[in-house]
Amino acid sequence: MDVISRLKVAIASRPLALRTIAAEIGVTLNTLERHLRGEHVRSDSARKYEDWLAGRATRRKVFRQAAAAAGETHVPVQKEPEPPLPAPPERPHLVVDIFSGCGGLSLGFDLLGDGQHFRTVLAMDVVPATVEVMNRNHAAFHAGGGGAVARVVDLTEFLNETEVVAFYLDHVVRLNRDEATRRRLDSLSDGAVPQFLSTLRAIDEAFIEELAEARERRAYRNAYDALDKGVLGQTSVIGFQDALKLPRAARVRPALPPVIWADVASARPAGSQQRGGARHEVPAALLAEARELWKRELEALEAKEKAKGKGQLTSSARRIKAFVTFVRSAAFAEIHEVWCRWQAARIALRASTFQDETFARELRALYEETYPVAVLLGGPPCQGFSRIGRGKIRSLREAHVHVHGDDEAGDTRNFLYQRYLLVVSALRPSIFKFENVQHFQSTVKTDGREFLASEILAEAIAEMSEGEVSYAVASRTVDASRHGVPQTRQRFFMSGVRRDVFPSDDIDDLPARCLTLPAMEDVPLSVALEGLPDAHIAGGDLPSGAAMSSAVALPDHPAAAAPVTAAACYRAWIRQHAPGEQEAPATTDAHAARAAREDDAELFSLFGPGKRWMDYRVDEAPTLAGLRDVLQALATLPATAYDKIARALPHGGPSLPSPELARELLAQLDGSLALRLLMEQIGERLEAPHHLVTPTYLSKRDGNHGDWLARLDGSRPCKTIVAHMGKDTYGYVHPSAPRTLSVREAARVQTFPDWYSFGSVALTDALKMIGNAVPPLLSHIIAARVATTLAGRIPAAGTLTEAA
Repeated sequence: MDVISRLKVAIASRPLALRTIAAEIGVTLNTLERHLRGEHVRSDSARKYEDWLAGRATRRKVFRQAAAAAGETHVPVQKEPEPPLPAPPERPHLVVDIFSGCGGLSLGFDLLGDGQHFRTVLAMDVVPATVEVMNRNHAAFHAGGGGAVARVVDLTEFLNETEVVAFYLDHVVRLNRDEATRRRLDSLSDGAVPQFLSTLRAIDEAFIEELAEARERRAYRNAYDALDKGVLGQTSVIGFQDALKLPRAARVRPALPPVIWADVASARPAGSQQRGGARHEVPAALLAEARELWKRELEALEAKEKAKGKGQLTSSARRIKAFVTFVRSAAFAEIHEVWCRWQAARIALRASTFQDETFARELRALYEETYPVAVLLGGPPCQGFSRIGRGKIRSLREAHVHVHGDDEAGDTRNFLYQRYLLVVSALRPSIFKFENVQHFQSTVKTDGREFLASEILAEAIAEMSEGEVSYAVASRTVDASRHGVPQTRQRFFMSGVRRDVFPSDDIDDLPARCLTLPAMEDVPLSVALEGLPDAHIAGGDLPSGAAMSSAVALPDHPAAAAPVTAAACYRAWIRQHAPGEQEAPATTDAHAARAAREDDAELFSLFGPGKRWMDYRVDEAPTLAGLRDVLQALATLPATAYDKIARALPHGGPSLPSPELARELLAQLDGSLALRLLMEQIGERLEAPHHLVTPTYLSKRDGNHGDWLARLDGSRPCKTIVAHMGKDTYGYVHPSAPRTLSVREAARVQTFPDWYSFGSVALTDALKMIGNAVPPLLSHIIAARVATTLAGRIPAAGTLTEAA
């Protein structure tokens, strides 16, 4: 009886799930099912089956992780003992998180000491999906509060420090339902705040009314109806309207998009201002600036129309051209003027309010007396500083399709850290934390200029420190895998402490102490994945939305291991109870993975742990060189010599390939031969060519995105989880299953606890926000250092009194 026949008998006699048996044997479920159906069994699998039938442990795997190379950075280290936390303050220190994403950085602070040390009172981000996730999860921290902690805010809209303070104080007063402080805020400068909000509401309502009227004009309706509606879904077209805060073109009544102060003003009574009154007395200079802004954005959109490329780029250019023609038409002229008046009126009102020195002075005093911020956190978008990002930016700019181009810095997102500094200068926290990619310290070169981003940041802080507050600053690169996070994630951190609120004898040492973290041994990826059942396949067994929201059962909370290890600490963190709960969650959501094509799943199953696409190239194989020589000789044989050799071959034996076939085979005979053969075999088995057998994919190698498809190694920390997973997860193939990581698995690698929910948003949005986040476990370790530092500061008094 052959091995498969004996295997079938043994499986039938055991009351175990087939997946469990596959795991015991050491093969994937997919492989076992194929073999049971009668497909060919390779020798390595046959040996595993023989071992299992005989009760022996599996002797080996076909693919083995290479031994650690010299200089390997992931060296196991002994976990250092944690210093005890200081006693919690009388009231939690107030935290503000800007560029917050879904809140990974502030979550570690909020969870310290069961929430007794820190409380995040404001988080700001420009992406609605991330704000939604943060508010959904942080509701437990603000039971009885007056609203959501996270707000959709474009930080580039703030005019000055006074506006930042006013926005923050208005928000935290509403969050805490603090009517006493609300009355004090509203009384400043003879009611400047309520008057501002009332007038702003009038301006916004007038704008929407006038915009609706303009869209009802016959010329607009005809032009809009003639427009291909696919144009309105083009990314660059959406970006143009969003950049101007212009309600997107439509036939329905317009609604105001997220724009600073609009949600606050709409919640206030209209007051004495008439709705149309704010249309008048708009300064001519501001009106000209609004028209110039519109012109710049439209010219930038037109530049994208000239993009050179094929396929999608060509289609995009056509759509952009159609929209630009629509915007430049006479039918759109009234909308242009309505928008310019609205933009100018808003700026004029905000400038007159927040540039008033008396109001600024009174507001500052109220802020410092009531809700001063202790910790400011933030990580501005970092694409401009990452090595991959800079290359992508250059290539896109050459094609005129990059939406963030800037002559001075190459990428306007590079300068979003300046908005971080504006908030630091406005809120003057006792401690600030700045986080960015590791290469934030590298030199950025563009158009003949070069600068070191970290130095610019330090210089800007020094300039700010010449004012009323001064900060001692330190920075370092932190590798999360050295601190209990199952991921090799290196990030730049800068820490600053206010000199006037800490003892002066060691002030210059404090910032570095805040970033001196205890070293731990590596936590492998397998620990992050344990306990999770089979993932839902989005687009496979369930629609994407249902796959994300469906709950999966989790095992009971395991007892802590002794002695305490980094893995045990990680497990306890992941399986901790949610705020306000007593037990670890019994279920979790977002355990959804993208549905892989059948041919890709087959290919995944052939990749060994830790192996990348480039690892299967055979460029230096002697056999490859020999085959090339043979085919080259055949392809270049003179016709007479070819005919002579062909006639000399035995009758009925193999025929000599034609020179044309030899040349065709020679063109395919390169370092990707092994990959080609594997995928051709898969295609034959599935009776359809594998879609990756193309020159574009087969050319990928080291230095040319050769790691775009890779299987993770469960025995080591995962590679860096990145936001690009929102678009493509093939670089994150599960260590054993023929699929890519699920959203929940990525969240676990990023150390989001199982109670933290992502099921309310799309799979792509969830993967992107998780990739952008700071691991909460890492921020929790940093929070402990910050808590210790704050405990030793000068006793609170006067303007440093913590909020009631």
